[in-house]
Amino acid sequence: MAATRRALSIRERRLLDALASPVLVVTGDDVPVLIAMNPAARRLLGRSSAGRPTLERAIGAEAAAALAKAIASMAQGGPGPSVTVACGAAGMIRFDLGRDPRDPGLVMIALRGATDALSAIDELAQMRSVLESLPVGVEIYDRDFNALFYNGASDALFDYEGAAVLSHGAWWRHAFPDPALRRAAREDWRRTIAAAKADPSRAHMREWTVRARDGDTRTVQFYYRFLGDRFTLVLWDVTEQRRMESELRAAARTDALTGVANRRRFAERLAHDIATARSRGEPLALIALDIDHFKAINDRFGHAVGDEVLKAVAKRAAGALRHDDMIARVGGEEFAALLPRATGDEAKLVADRLHRAIVSLPIALEGLTLGVTISLGGALLRAEDAAPETLTARADAALYAAKARGRNRVAFEGD
Repeated sequence: MAATRRALSIRERRLLDALASPVLVVTGDDVPVLIAMNPAARRLLGRSSAGRPTLERAIGAEAAAALAKAIASMAQGGPGPSVTVACGAAGMIRFDLGRDPRDPGLVMIALRGATDALSAIDELAQMRSVLESLPVGVEIYDRDFNALFYNGASDALFDYEGAAVLSHGAWWRHAFPDPALRRAAREDWRRTIAAAKADPSRAHMREWTVRARDGDTRTVQFYYRFLGDRFTLVLWDVTEQRRMESELRAAARTDALTGVANRRRFAERLAHDIATARSRGEPLALIALDIDHFKAINDRFGHAVGDEVLKAVAKRAAGALRHDDMIARVGGEEFAALLPRATGDEAKLVADRLHRAIVSLPIALEGLTLGVTISLGGALLRAEDAAPETLTARADAALYAAKARGRNRVAFEGD
């Protein structure tokens, strides 16, 4: 890059020499030429005040090459990059480059020992740079909750288009459009703020599902803390984490093939519903069902066809149940239906509906149509049932009775 070379005026030199900070002035050429070096720079670099050395002699060949590369990358005006490089006996020096857009032929370079303490302005700039680079939202407010600072991650969440959020109070209307949810969240927030004021030694966290700037709902953890007369808020978007947790929980309780509840989820729900039925004095029924001659289907048509039959049976069974009922796959071709608040007559109606839903139409597969039958056995919760397994055993006994009578039928205990 070619640049116009010129000498500094007497006024410019006097101003440069008066600066307490070390400064170099070089040309913006491909091979930079040292134009001026103020006394503070000479002292830092250990150079005598006599004469004007070349840039290489002033800072060393390695540093001069690093500055040339940095200058070549600079824009025509404004601040440029920073370079930290060894400069002989002076040790590691940091060079902060800048170019005046009105005189792009000259590059001003501020020098600082790499171990020198930062100025307050430098510290503030570095702190802001760090806050901007964080992957979490950071917000700082005064004691009246007026906004002092939002970092980029915070803006990505809550910089609502066309709505400047200048205080914490203004944020609530955008994040919680529903007034009832907003009132509940604000009350929760007031309790959290009171706790944060009472104990400023740690952050106090709340997790809410809120509307973000893009209109989507996000699950965000809000960490509140008071630091002196400043109120800090750190925002951690855990939407994806919560989604994955939900999927893992569902997977742990769902049969992977059929999509209905698995044996583990069924056992949890059975224990819960039995306890609820006992506490409320309500009835409860359990139906065990089994696909007839399922092994023969696998042996004749293969396991891929058997899997499709299982999925079809599960889907038809789920569609035949009442709203609060549950269907689960508890074994290879074995299913169970849990019927809370079902009397004996109601349970028999549901069992008959299950049977019809599955056997009334053949299962159509690709290039194959199969007629499938099932056997069902039902049992009602008794006061003397000591454990869920007792009820399960009686439903299984009724199922075996249905099979013994020729399969493809419903049997209840006592029939």
